[in-house]
Amino acid sequence: MFAVVERRVHHSTPELAAVLAPFMATSSKPSTATRRLARLVAALNVRAHPLAHFAVNLIVPWDLWFAERFRLLHREIADRLPVWIDRLARVEAAAALAHCADTHPDWVYPRIEIQSGSGEVRVDVNALGHPLLPAASRVTNDFTLAGLGATAIITGSNMSGKSTFLRTLGVNLCLAEAGGSVCAKGWRSPWMRLYCCIRVEDSLDGGISYFYAEVKRLKRLLDAAREVERPPVFFLIDEIFRGTNNRERLIGSRHYVRALGESHGLGLVSTHDLELVKLEGESDRITTHHFRETVDEGGLAFDYRLRPGPCPTTNALKIMAREGLPVPEESDPPSIRS
Repeated sequence: MFAVVERRVHHSTPELAAVLAPFMATSSKPSTATRRLARLVAALNVRAHPLAHFAVNLIVPWDLWFAERFRLLHREIADRLPVWIDRLARVEAAAALAHCADTHPDWVYPRIEIQSGSGEVRVDVNALGHPLLPAASRVTNDFTLAGLGATAIITGSNMSGKSTFLRTLGVNLCLAEAGGSVCAKGWRSPWMRLYCCIRVEDSLDGGISYFYAEVKRLKRLLDAAREVERPPVFFLIDEIFRGTNNRERLIGSRHYVRALGESHGLGLVSTHDLELVKLEGESDRITTHHFRETVDEGGLAFDYRLRPGPCPTTNALKIMAREGLPVPEESDPPSIRS
């Protein structure tokens, strides 16, 4: 790999030439050093054959000679090798992003803005889709968040697309801030720190339950969102406090979302607690959106479209009944009023 990089001509790209400058030093090139190392390792492979190893060392001090060669090579490249590996990793990462952009010519490069102290923090995406879903089945959505503390509460039926939408934003933000293209028709955002609470796991060895692991992660997220001297936090929280009972989950969720609304960050919180959407009436920084399903002759159907307002439908009992679980006849879903 080092030899391939050295043979390439990079003078037409000054940025790439600067990254690869350590590879061009005539005194000690990476490919030369690695070839020397390979020869030393091959010579010492004689140790794998005890009889040959014993016979060779009777004639010459084979092990001592090559141990000294190793010491000299180590002294020569000890400071350079970490730089070579770091620069090679940067080139490989850039090549992966370039390959992704070339493979998906319909994607766009994002507009990442460096925020000034008085500028508005705004995330604005157009026709955003999940980059890992096939284009034929991918559903895209527009979405906007404006201002520090802006918090979007996402409600919706089971399997309607809440978690996937959060992941869609997170994966595309990682691509955007890494310098790659994003799966969208338009992307505009400031430079942000991404914090997620989507996939939480308990720890049997550590004696940490699922709920406690979630609480610890949410505490780290909130602490980061209160660091006003650093770039704003973009948070993604999926089904907040799902590991506890309904009453305490609702109380904790209300206070946590209110704290996010006063923080140095912005983002989304998905939930099944429809009572949580009433927070929209308390602050103009909190908005509600939902995904929903439709019922047709074949059962439940989802269009995965993000809509404003709280979700007017539920489907948990329908799904349970469809799989043969004993459930009562479902009544009309309760109305949701903010």
